[in-house]
Amino acid sequence: MKIKSVLFGASVPAAMLLTAIALNGCTSVAPRPDDALVRAKTAVDQATTAGSSQYAPVDLNTAGAKLQSANEEEAKGNYKQAKYLAEESQVDAELALAKTQDAKAQEAANQVRKGNQALQNQVDQTNNPPLM
Repeated sequence: MKIKSVLFGASVPAAMLLTAIALNGCTSVAPRPDDALVRAKTAVDQATTAGSSQYAPVDLNTAGAKLQSANEEEAKGNYKQAKYLAEESQVDAELALAKTQDAKAQEAANQVRKGNQALQNQVDQTNNPPLM
């Protein structure tokens, strides 16, 4: 009788350990990176629409290449790598967009300065007409 209780007592922890290992194996598979891929694609599209191909082509191309690699990794089932690449793609696209917005703001500021200078020149001419 004592032998049975010892065997039964040892098999329960062993079964629990095996179950825990099996469940851990199931949970170690990374979830699909669908959200990360959508966010990256949206960021790349926004940067493209904003004109980043003109103002930040290197960053935009890097973002696009990483997004393509992320999609390829996702298709292979390498979800963790796909998510990582998608997140990098999103950051690169956001950088391209920020550079584009900065460049456009600089252009607008330069246009305002030119307009201000033209107005100042007109005011100066009006207040100081040439002597004849």
